[in-house]
This record gives sequence, structure tokens and C-alpha cells, in this order.
Amino acid sequence: MAYIRFSFFLLMTMMTTAQAQSRFSPRACLDSSYKMRMIQKGPLFGLLKHEFVINKKQCTLSITYRKYFPREWKVDVCREPVHIKVTSATGVDVAKKINDCTNIDKSRDTSDFCGQYFDLIDVIQDEGLIFAEGDRDNLSSDHGKTYCSYLLLRRYLLDSVIFSRYTDVPEIFEGKPMDPVKVEPAPVVAPTPALPAKN
Repeated sequence: MAYIRFSFFLLMTMMTTAQAQSRFSPRACLDSSYKMRMIQKGPLFGLLKHEFVINKKQCTLSITYRKYFPREWKVDVCREPVHIKVTSATGVDVAKKINDCTNIDKSRDTSDFCGQYFDLIDVIQDEGLIFAEGDRDNLSSDHGKTYCSYLLLRRYLLDSVIFSRYTDVPEIFEGKPMDPVKVEPAPVVAPTPALPAKN
């Protein structure tokens, strides 16, 4: 009887550990709602603070960054056309995607939309992904919340993927499974005949 109890306990522990270590799904990322806030020390010996806030309610993401003046990006990843609403000291601006943000020669497009996209992604990477604590694959950690937001924004803003809470959620993770590497046999080179020696 003790063996059965021990086996049951071991099985439950392994299942709980496996669930805790699994990555969140694209559906869980899209459907989640959360708010996370981080404050970093800024210039003037830390007297000025950098504040980074993500407020997500299912499809709608609001990212606020305050260095000297607050700036807020609002993005609804389930709404067409692909666009960003930006609120700053000068008011509200809407930047609509017209073309891709990376040119063929890998240079950045300088349109209003692309400028806002690159600013937003830089803030998420520099203030969120680098400094957020916790496991990036766990939606209950600050790092996981930031990573989920980052993945959704990249797919919507860069790849023009319109999400829906009522249909299948497309893949959001960057890494795709690689095809097996095919090893080609090296070509066989026939040895060159030796030249006759001269006397």
C-alpha cells in the first residue's frame, strides 16, 4: 500500500512540475489579461525614474514608458487596419501601416508607422525584456507578460497578422522547427596520375 501511495505522489509531482515548466500557448497569450509595472533608476543619481507599464486586456495592449515625459502606445492586435495609437505630450497620433518596415537592403523604413514601431520595440526590449524578472515562458511572471506582449506586437505590427479570439491563433513564437540537415556526400576526386621522372 505504501508503494501505491508513493507512486501516486511521485506521479502527481511529475505532472505538476511538467505543467509548471511548459511554455504558454499562443491562445493563452492572446486571451490573457494582466498589468505589470517596473521602475528603474534613471539619471541624476537615480532621482529621475524610468517607468515601464504594460496593461493588457485580451486583444488590447497599452504600453506606457516614462523617462522624462510619458509616452503611451495602444495597439489592438485583433483590429484592422494594422495601426498604432500613440499618446504623448503633443496629443494623440494614429500611425497606420502602409508598407513593410524593413527594406530589401535591410535598412529601416522611415515612415511614421515604422518609426513608432521601432521606438515601441526598442522600449519593450531595453526596459522590459532585459530587466523583467522571472521565467519568460510563464505568464504569471513579469518577464513572461513582457515576452507575450512582445511576441503579439511583432506578429501584428511587423507581419500584419490580425488575431481573433474566436478562431485558431497563429504561431507567435519566433523559432520555427528546423528541417533536418541533409548531409551530401563529398565528391570523390580521382587521384592525378604521376608524371614520369625526367633523367
